[in-house]
Amino acid sequence: MGFFEQADSDRKAPERPKFSEDKHVATLEAIAKYSKPVQKGLDNLEIEYDVNRSTRLCLCLLPEWDPSFPPYNTAKLASAAKRAGYAVKSFDINVDAWDRFKKEKWPIDFDPWDPLRDWHWLEEHYYKDIHEHMEPLLLQKIDEIVEFKPDIVGFTLYYCNMAPTKFMAMELKKRLPDITLIVGGPSTHSSYYKGDDLFDYVVNGEGEQPLLLTLASIEAKQGIQYTEQEKSKIIRQPENQRYNLSTLPLPDYSDFDFSKYKFPNGALCEISRGCIAKCTFCEETHFWKYRQRNALSTLNEIEHMYYEHGTNVFWFIDSLVNGNLNELRGFVKGVAEKGMDIHWTGYCRCDGRMDLEYYKDLKAGGCEVLNYGIESGSQVVLDLMDKKVTVEEMEANFRDGYAVGIDAMTNWIVGFPNEGSKELEDTLTFLYRVKDQGLIAISQGTGFSVGVDTIVGQNFDKFDLSPFYYYDHWITKDFKLSIVHKLIRMKSFSIFTDFLKTEKICSKPTRPNLAYKHYDIQFDDPDKELEVAYDYDDFDYNIIQPGISNFADSLVNEIWPFLRILWRTKGGYKCNLKFKKEWEYEEWGDRNAAPLDAEYKFEIDDDGNWTADFWWDYQQDEYTDWDDKYWIESGKLCMSADPWSPVWSIMDFTRDNSNSVVRARKLAWKGTDKAKRDPYDAFDIDTFKEHEREFLQTRNIDFSFKYDWKGKGKWTV
Repeated sequence: MGFFEQADSDRKAPERPKFSEDKHVATLEAIAKYSKPVQKGLDNLEIEYDVNRSTRLCLCLLPEWDPSFPPYNTAKLASAAKRAGYAVKSFDINVDAWDRFKKEKWPIDFDPWDPLRDWHWLEEHYYKDIHEHMEPLLLQKIDEIVEFKPDIVGFTLYYCNMAPTKFMAMELKKRLPDITLIVGGPSTHSSYYKGDDLFDYVVNGEGEQPLLLTLASIEAKQGIQYTEQEKSKIIRQPENQRYNLSTLPLPDYSDFDFSKYKFPNGALCEISRGCIAKCTFCEETHFWKYRQRNALSTLNEIEHMYYEHGTNVFWFIDSLVNGNLNELRGFVKGVAEKGMDIHWTGYCRCDGRMDLEYYKDLKAGGCEVLNYGIESGSQVVLDLMDKKVTVEEMEANFRDGYAVGIDAMTNWIVGFPNEGSKELEDTLTFLYRVKDQGLIAISQGTGFSVGVDTIVGQNFDKFDLSPFYYYDHWITKDFKLSIVHKLIRMKSFSIFTDFLKTEKICSKPTRPNLAYKHYDIQFDDPDKELEVAYDYDDFDYNIIQPGISNFADSLVNEIWPFLRILWRTKGGYKCNLKFKKEWEYEEWGDRNAAPLDAEYKFEIDDDGNWTADFWWDYQQDEYTDWDDKYWIESGKLCMSADPWSPVWSIMDFTRDNSNSVVRARKLAWKGTDKAKRDPYDAFDIDTFKEHEREFLQTRNIDFSFKYDWKGKGKWTV
């Protein structure tokens, strides 16, 4: 039975075995071989207990988020506050909403908790599509919060729950004018959110200590002193501060009903925070510095949940569960020695040091699935991402994991800067080659977005990026890659995975009605499965050369990697593939779609003889409400206040100096002429003038074109 079949609503907590000194010693010896002393330079969480505390705290998580497990971070914050003597009540409104959605059968034609539909929770989409169904529950929870009489209400903020979170915060302010509102979470450190007058404090970094400081300040009837700037209200963790995770209290789940979750017998856990890698696309790697718990600390938490709550399914929320290979090995050795029948998964990176014996230890210690951050199957792209792994090492990890019975989930990035047609085909080739190596889940192929906290976002020149968003997504300076190019690649990725015949596949990135609406492919031999190699002769994908523009000429050739890999793996076929502007906006939302109508009719036989009949109609949306003062004021470039409105908006990453941005900037500028500049003061007048000139020119470009093309040829491998 696989990991995702482990949900058990009837499971009871097993009886804790009687203490055995010999067993205890054996466990410690098994762990000690791999576990090391606590890292140097770590701070302990300062929790001072006082029985006379009067300050009351509510913690809230609003949708949309995965309702598989109770919210671990909320439980950790609640535990720290209770340990200090405060009255705390936690609300998982996300799972309450999901439960109500199932029971009431909301009259909408999509699942709001489908990850591909998370854009329905964003701003005007939320109020148009979901709010009327959510509002009764939100008002009910507001009544419950008011009844508790809190002094502070804290929210966890993700990009996909901003709208309902802000609604609830505003309503609470109306009911409790003197209440203090505090917000933390992943989206408080990124370009998504800069704070506003709604929240009194914004936590930028780990939340445990800032929350305790805020509670202590309110308890003492004092204004909090831990802010960087009074007007910003940002509680910013010092750049070099790291907490010793082994000293944090166990999570407090007393306010959560485990029966409501997808895994009633499941819980989240963490072995580490941060990431040892410095991938150029990643924001989180710069959010907090890496450190891990010692193996015994993790084992104690798992044992507590196993015997006290009956929990035997665990999802580790680490950015990288194998960031420290020795501590992870010590943990699984301890699990095996204690004889606990647990099942766990976590995110990890492919690592050449993980050999077959290592995978055997993981399996013996309860590992069922590893969720690999593959991102790409192209060595060129992997190197641009600074993944520090080879394609061969990744395939070896899949092979060894499969040999011992550990399944593989995968995450992919489609449309990374400098990813060309060959690199996309390399990725599809890798996916095809590992499909029978325990592969059970394939992410949707996330279309890469540039974040202010990334090395890419701090080094546009290296990655050939324009400093401006096009349809709220990055575009290359030469206009050969944009959101609409990525749209074709992402659809190609999704369609290709439809034809992967695997032993255990349980999740694919297929979009709603993809096969019904978007394509019809008939294979000459549906059961044919051909071998493909990584190394093959370079192929010229610039088959169509209309000479319209860099944008159009590259766009009309985007489909070839998909058509070619389909032939290389499945032999002869007939294909009819459609793009329709209305479908793309309906399924992807304004932020992730672009105005393309296109149709591809293609036929090829086993010998590689092909014919094609293609047409495109790309009509750029027109906007007439340009206002120079809106974009450029006081010598500063401004982001659009409404990112869904203009075709062009400015990625102004120059003056954001959060810890994560500064860390990314330091790495991005290393070894460049920018290294001499102060990473805390990235803005200069020359940069501004250059961007001003470029923006005024770029915003007037119209990429619209129509084109028909027929052709034929012969391919060889």
